Amino acid sequence: MNRLITLVRREYWENKGAFRTTPLVIGGIYVAFLLMSIFTTAHFDDEMYTFREAIRLLATQSPEFRGSHGNDVILGSSIFFSLVLAFVVFFYLLGALYDDRKDRSILFWKSLPASDTLTIASKLLSAMVLAPLFFWVIFILTQVVMAVIASLMVLSVGENPWTLFLSVVNPFKPWLLLLVSYLATAIWFLPMYSWLLLVSSFAPRIPLLFAVLPPVVFAILQIWISFLKTFTFNDSLFGLIGEWVGNSPAIMSVGMDDGEGVLSLGFPLTEDFDHAVTLGNILDRLFSTQMLAGLAVSAVFLALALWLRHRATDN
Repeated sequence: MNRLITLVRREYWENKGAFRTTPLVIGGIYVAFLLMSIFTTAHFDDEMYTFREAIRLLATQSPEFRGSHGNDVILGSSIFFSLVLAFVVFFYLLGALYDDRKDRSILFWKSLPASDTLTIASKLLSAMVLAPLFFWVIFILTQVVMAVIASLMVLSVGENPWTLFLSVVNPFKPWLLLLVSYLATAIWFLPMYSWLLLVSSFAPRIPLLFAVLPPVVFAILQIWISFLKTFTFNDSLFGLIGEWVGNSPAIMSVGMDDGEGVLSLGFPLTEDFDHAVTLGNILDRLFSTQMLAGLAVSAVFLALALWLRHRATDN
């Protein structure tokens, strides 16, 4: 266990720019946009009259309405964090095993008292746990800073931020729901993570090309052969990946319910699962037959990645 923790620390120090600095930059952008909107409003809104009336109108709404919409705002503002996290994990896994071969340091790392199994496990844990935790913690810090700024703005127009939103919005519920969503999403996308590690273990150069091109070629051949047989375009690998992403437990889209926009898990384009953002719907995906099949595929990819790691040299 100590060796695994040490290897995870190594991954952090080698990738702290992606794991730590990236979400800090996003949080800074959020705060900067909030301050820009405040200064813009103050510039064009004479004595903040429109803002003051908007605050008073919000104060007339029921506490339940303000609490519910406050939670939606918290979760909705996490979507950009989630999208950037996906890109960070994608490119991190592509280079996770490739970089050691590229800079010819693989023999040094293999000479250390840590097995290839632990090395791959540390890289997988960094992608599935470490990176999401950093993004989640920095997202919370960003929310706290923005709440302080919003409270000062409310105070500046003579209203009480405690009675307006601080006392009626319970941020711990959406924060914990977001954390569960991040960890569940990491498990849900384990087949894709495993594929990226497999590509990273054998790609001679440009791992992005090897990660994308084979699935694309395979899917095109599927579509072509299906068309020759049935003159129809049946489901292919494109459709399978699209459904997998659409059914994910990640909070990353807005659907429509009775004419109102509501946050959704994945993309509400399929009916395999309920896309409402609830803890039950997130866990429902993890205990499904689709997840079981995904774990089986992941085991195959990871076994191949481990076998190739065993055989890897500095050449």
